[in-house]
Amino acid sequence: MLLFPASVLTTSFGVHLTLLIVVLSLAFLARRGLAEFYAAHVRDIRWIALAFGGYFLVTLLRMIWFSDSVGTLDGPSRLLLALGCIGFVGILRPNIRMFWIGMGIGTIGAALIGGYQWFALGEARAVGATHHAISFGDIAVAMGVMSFCALNDLRNTRVAWLPVVGLVCGVLAALFSGSRGAWLGLLVVLWPMLKYGSHLHGKTIRYTVALILVACVGAYMTPQTGVAGRMNDAVSDIERYNNLNDAGTNVGIRLELWKASAMLIAEHPLIGVGRDAFHGELQALEREGRLQKSLALTYSTPHNDVLNTLVTGGVLDLSFLLLIYVAPITFFMRTLRNGPPAAAAPALAGMLLVICFIVFGLTDVMFWLMLTKVFYATMVAVLVGFCLVARSAPAPVTRISSHDRHASIT
Repeated sequence: MLLFPASVLTTSFGVHLTLLIVVLSLAFLARRGLAEFYAAHVRDIRWIALAFGGYFLVTLLRMIWFSDSVGTLDGPSRLLLALGCIGFVGILRPNIRMFWIGMGIGTIGAALIGGYQWFALGEARAVGATHHAISFGDIAVAMGVMSFCALNDLRNTRVAWLPVVGLVCGVLAALFSGSRGAWLGLLVVLWPMLKYGSHLHGKTIRYTVALILVACVGAYMTPQTGVAGRMNDAVSDIERYNNLNDAGTNVGIRLELWKASAMLIAEHPLIGVGRDAFHGELQALEREGRLQKSLALTYSTPHNDVLNTLVTGGVLDLSFLLLIYVAPITFFMRTLRNGPPAAAAPALAGMLLVICFIVFGLTDVMFWLMLTKVFYATMVAVLVGFCLVARSAPAPVTRISSHDRHASIT
């Protein structure tokens, strides 16, 4: 389990290699009670399985009905296969400390690569090994806050410092990426991080949240970071779009895409225009004179998760997108409230992951790029597996001394 988080942002193949290893191991795990494990926990994971598996099934039916290309199954099939990670962790029961160490290594590696690209290569926005600055920054922030959840699990070890360093490095990588959505996700996740993490980490998490807020203000006030510049650009872009109908800026393009999406959703509310048809529909709207000529016409998604799902798949697809978010976060929150102490860290990490992705999806399509969708599904499944392992772990045996035994008798 060290490989997966350590290689997500530092290689171009880590997340896919992890999923391949898990899938290949399923035949071996079948002889060790894989089916029995899923049967024993079916009530716990049934909604998560429905979310990932149901999305694949709907995609398959759409492909048959609308004669879509087989390639449309690629992403949904990986969401389905990611469910194997639950059984992989549940049967093999890997040491969760190795997973946390891998998370720390991954965020440190992301910060080093991002810093090298930013400082040494002079790139305006670091992309790491992902070739996409927004995804790099978003995943770095998500991994940073998840890394911090390991504070108790790594306490009194030689790497007790790793969770804090992992959080800092995740934030730094996001800074190098220039992703506005990553910063928004970080700010939004601080409240649930504080609310649900206080009983685990006490004053440490309160001090950490305060330091993050100070760091965010400092980054905004320091011109060299570019944070204030990108925020001010966003405000200026909105004003130019509203006053001059300028759809040539970064935010203006998004607003034009959202405008087009609203038109298409109104015309195709139930099943959408088709998974791969958004770009073609943009061209049609421009030919009809309903959209202006702009860079927005070159895009294939509306840069918003909900809008993209509605416009390409209608209400049917949207129901599964919501379930893909709601089912895992419900599982993790229930585990935080009712689960054993050993399940608290992975449950908190899972909840923060889902919240981050919901926020990231406001300005980007998280289930369009293969990296983000496979990362989300695999990470959710791995953390669910660790929670189930902690639930089924035998309770610690308390030894009763002869004195206590005599006192209980008397």
